[in-house]
Amino acid sequence: MAKNRPDEPKENPESVTADIGVQGIEALPQRVKRYQNAKSDALDIAEYIGTLPDQQALAARVAGCGDYLVFRHYYTVDLVRLHGARLCMKHLLCPLCAIRRGSKALKAYWDRWECIKAQKPLLRPFLVTLTVKDGPDLEERFKHLHKSQRELWMRKHRGRGSCLQGVEGAVWSYEIKRGSGSGVWHPHLHMIALSENQPDAFELAREWKEITGDSHIVDVRPMGDAAEDFMEVFKYAVKFSDQPVEDTWHAYQTLAGKRLLGSAGAFRGVEVPESLLDDPEGLEDLPFVTLFYRYLRGAGYSL
Repeated sequence: MAKNRPDEPKENPESVTADIGVQGIEALPQRVKRYQNAKSDALDIAEYIGTLPDQQALAARVAGCGDYLVFRHYYTVDLVRLHGARLCMKHLLCPLCAIRRGSKALKAYWDRWECIKAQKPLLRPFLVTLTVKDGPDLEERFKHLHKSQRELWMRKHRGRGSCLQGVEGAVWSYEIKRGSGSGVWHPHLHMIALSENQPDAFELAREWKEITGDSHIVDVRPMGDAAEDFMEVFKYAVKFSDQPVEDTWHAYQTLAGKRLLGSAGAFRGVEVPESLLDDPEGLEDLPFVTLFYRYLRGAGYSL
């Protein structure tokens, strides 16, 4: 079972946005602390996977993730970049890789939003949340949500009237957890929709119920003009610290290989880098100091 640290929150809501926020040397200790917490949770997950038949290699891969981190401090401009690391690339199992993947996606789409905003200043971002009825079969519920979302978006393109008619671009992600009341799987979707006017929540609820047959629960709200407001779409797909490791493993088996991040319209074509390391673009010719951190069980990261 995952072990929650009693003196810390279950999930740091700034885990993703902090990676693209303040990036000087003073922010590095807190950044390393976030990675340390994530590494600790990954070890709990790896320990469980290691008890399963024929999964020892995967367990070792997750357990070794984040064993070392190599940062470069470009001291003349006070910027710190993650230059090297041992990473498992299993973001549905590993909280550390989930943080890195989420921050890379957030930065890529935030940069696109900055360009869109300059070209079309009347567009505003809205956070749209879509749900389906909770159910015991995660694969069936996820397919139902995925198919319903696709139908909602296709109705707009068919030009036969849709509550999303004024949306010129969107990016969305799927989040998986158990319902707090039902105790069974509660997949849902968060979308950033770009439009001059806020989509009508009542019309969206009606149309969504028509499509899903089982849910009219939606939410539409305006977003602020800050990267933190975009975080909801790019945070963890699964809540590592809010669920037992058995559920994390089941979600991984069910969702591995599935596309959990999609886009359309003005957001289409955004490329999220495969590498989870920081891009040193523009810093290549500057002097730097290398900072090497090693993780020791029971002690955390040491420089």
